[in-house]
Amino acid sequence: MSMVINTNASALNAIQNLEKNEAKLSSSMEKLSSGLKINGAADDSANLAIATRMAAQIGSLIQASANAQAGVSLINIADGALNSIAESITSLRALAIQAANGTLTSIDRASINTNAKSHLDQINSVVSQTDFNGLNLLDGTLDTTLQIGTQAGDILAIQINSTNTADIGSVIVQGDAVQTALRVGDLVINGAAIAPSKSDGLSTEHADASAIAIANAINTSGTDADVQAAANPTITDTVNFEASANSGGAITINGVETTLISITNSLNSNVENAIVAINDIKSETGVEASADLEGKLVLTAADGRNITVNYGPGIDNTDLGAVAAGTVTSSITLTSSSPITIGGSSPEHAGLIGGTTSTLVPLSSAQLDTQANAVASLAIIDGALDTVSNLRANLGALENRLYSMIDNLGNNSVNLMDAKSQIMDTDFAIEMANFAKLQILQQASTTMLAQANAQPQSILKLLQ
Repeated sequence: MSMVINTNASALNAIQNLEKNEAKLSSSMEKLSSGLKINGAADDSANLAIATRMAAQIGSLIQASANAQAGVSLINIADGALNSIAESITSLRALAIQAANGTLTSIDRASINTNAKSHLDQINSVVSQTDFNGLNLLDGTLDTTLQIGTQAGDILAIQINSTNTADIGSVIVQGDAVQTALRVGDLVINGAAIAPSKSDGLSTEHADASAIAIANAINTSGTDADVQAAANPTITDTVNFEASANSGGAITINGVETTLISITNSLNSNVENAIVAINDIKSETGVEASADLEGKLVLTAADGRNITVNYGPGIDNTDLGAVAAGTVTSSITLTSSSPITIGGSSPEHAGLIGGTTSTLVPLSSAQLDTQANAVASLAIIDGALDTVSNLRANLGALENRLYSMIDNLGNNSVNLMDAKSQIMDTDFAIEMANFAKLQILQQASTTMLAQANAQPQSILKLLQ
């Protein structure tokens, strides 16, 4: 080996290795201080590109989850408002039941009707005031989509129909009085054949031909779930009052005889006596007596059972202005939120006429000012309540879907974060071992550089 002074190859090699070690040590310190394995494109350009795309995907997933959560908040606000509307409709129905009672005066019903109007106004107020970020939720204008994914087509449509009192109610088919028991093929509703009617277990005459029996047959025959049949209260007719020579007698109602009813030439007195006697047995007959506006006797079976009346010796129906002896039947009401198709060989047995109706009777038209109007309003109110309940059910299904989507987006983002971490994040155990190695190499390089710089000094001995 040559001994030279001008070029110290050993020192140059030591410097080169020292510089390499310093660069590696600086890179290792950067990884440890930042926690990132890739701090620049020069570290790993391919994996940096992959990690950048993953970061964009993670950000999109997090925002999509936030969008879905905003949708949940929107639905919660709408559902809360719909619950308030349902409570108002429920209160309205209770008022309708109250107004349908035959013991009330016209003044009583006027007061009830005023209360009912306040509930209708409250419903409309809730509709107008329910909004989310400036979007009205219940007036029928909401028709929007939620971006709940990272791609253009990952959307969920939300549409809520109006719940204003002018836009909810029932498609109503009001039947006439039922005539006879249903037989196979007599009645078809929405394409479903109605089974024969059976005894209602309440009426004493023609129990299989009562409004209750026919309503039960319809409701248990598998018709469209949106169609419901209800038996209307049975209310007897009246006739002219005629003074007679009768002094008193008993009336048999649904097989139960009253006590003796005194008869005079006064309609009011006769009816008052009859009401007391008939109502004394109403727990057995299911029939309540009252007087109409003209003071004539009216019998009512609130559940729709048949009313069978027989007059004993010493009393006639004309003494009371009341219905003649015989059996009085009621009618049924069909309600739905969609058109109702009626067919069959004898739909008139159920008091129905073949054909289709689709006219919505809105909740805003409900009137409780008379007994008849109160009874008719029950079907309207029930239809409105069904509409609100269906809306809440649909919104509940959407909310469950959003929660499922939020869970899925969360899982995807966590998995992507883990994958990105494998690419970008520093493994401190490995890097600290590498850092310690580089520190030792730096110290060794520095020491060897010192040795290499001292080596030419041996040449001086040759010059002595």
